[in-house]
Amino acid sequence: MNTVAGPRERLIRSAILMMREHGVAATGLTELLAHSKTARGSIYLHFPGGKNELMEQATLQAGEQISATIDALVAESSSPAEVVLGLVEIWKRILGTSSFTAGCPIVAAAQSGADSPAVQAASATVFADWTRRLADFLISTGMDSAAAASVGSVVISTIEGAIIRCRSEKSLQPLDDAGINLVRLLEL
Repeated sequence: MNTVAGPRERLIRSAILMMREHGVAATGLTELLAHSKTARGSIYLHFPGGKNELMEQATLQAGEQISATIDALVAESSSPAEVVLGLVEIWKRILGTSSFTAGCPIVAAAQSGADSPAVQAASATVFADWTRRLADFLISTGMDSAAAASVGSVVISTIEGAIIRCRSEKSLQPLDDAGINLVRLLEL
């Protein structure tokens, strides 16, 4: 069945795409409305809190989408190294096909500023969720829980930092370096 996305879904999808490229502050309502092909009244109908609520929900939904990717990698992989290299390859593909314009929407949310505390809190929730998912997988492979939580955090932080550097440098080398060194860490 082919379903047409409603205005709420179109607004969230557009917000995710635009915040990946421009950040939260630089994503204006006029541009969001044009990109999503949505009427102005739809924002406040579906997001009574306005742009901040829309960006918060977009952050959480983008986080869920990437969580599903992490879960799929975990299900298909036999080792933590395969999961890390899978994440690195996915981000290399995203950055390469977008000519380094599409970054991580969760980083954009984290950098949204003090005027958007709910958006920043949503990014913290997502990062914590990703860390927990990786830690759970590491525990299932025999790592103790304290180490798994720390290593999961390092994996997320390293990949996210590499994505930022890739965009800045217009090079995939930071992700390649992150992958190689995270695999070394996991093999210790």
